[in-house]
Amino acid sequence: MSHAWIEANGYSPASLLTADPRNRYSLAVTRPPSESVEALVGLGFTGLEAEVYSFLLQESPATGYRIAQGIGKPAANTYKAIETLEAKGAILVEEAENRLCRAVPVEELLSRLERAFAKKRERAAQALTALKEPAGDDRIYQIRSREQVIERCRTMLARCTVVALIDAFPQPLEELRGAIEEAARRKIRLGVKAYRPIEIPGVEVLVDPKGDRTIASWPGQWVNLVADGREHLISFLTPDGLGVNQAVWSGSAYLSWVYHSALASEIALAAIMSDLEQNASIERIRDRYRKYAQFFTNQEPGYRELMQRFGKQNTPA
Repeated sequence: MSHAWIEANGYSPASLLTADPRNRYSLAVTRPPSESVEALVGLGFTGLEAEVYSFLLQESPATGYRIAQGIGKPAANTYKAIETLEAKGAILVEEAENRLCRAVPVEELLSRLERAFAKKRERAAQALTALKEPAGDDRIYQIRSREQVIERCRTMLARCTVVALIDAFPQPLEELRGAIEEAARRKIRLGVKAYRPIEIPGVEVLVDPKGDRTIASWPGQWVNLVADGREHLISFLTPDGLGVNQAVWSGSAYLSWVYHSALASEIALAAIMSDLEQNASIERIRDRYRKYAQFFTNQEPGYRELMQRFGKQNTPA
């Protein structure tokens, strides 16, 4: 960046050296913590902008020259980052000759970014929903990110209309709690198999009697979900739950209905096994069976779509 640009933007050679007295004699490099820089980059800041803002959070006010010296970056690049941060509302710049810079408070910055993102999201939603989505298909798609696994589960629960079955380890199940509660409020029939006790309002959760043993014996966590018998997600996460060993999603009506039937049977069997281990009465076991029989009807959307697509009326003559 040229000397002319510096003077045109209110800086002067003198201001580079006549900073706040506290800064004039303390030009050692004091790089901001990498965690703060990475967090800001995740919010759309460039690496240099993130360093400048993080530096100013710790040492405000400061001149552009002091900032450049503090983070060990070229002054010309630092001044450009200051200009951009001021335009973004992340810092305040003094109108005096020294052009001292101060970071706005963290909460103020994050609130502004949140409001700006909400407006952009609304505009994007309006534009994207106007596009016609392609028809579903029977393919099986891999999912590589655990974030996408959890978000796809939430989406499936949100668009579910009749019934959803869930089989999940404690950590992912806790992350889906809110989406499950919302589905319950919409009167979705829910079958939830857990491996440790958990209370979800409006949902009768079946806790596998061998839950702790299962958790201890498996080299990872899983979260499996089938919604309306017409789409399903099967995922096996890493032991810490932060990565994906393998995960697939499919909107195949046939595969989803087969998995719906399998998971419904597994949940019902686990319930009966739990009753047997507790020496429950035969009436209790019958009541349990009748309760879980609701998941074996032929009224689920996936089954109806399957019959409409492959039923006798569509069989070639």
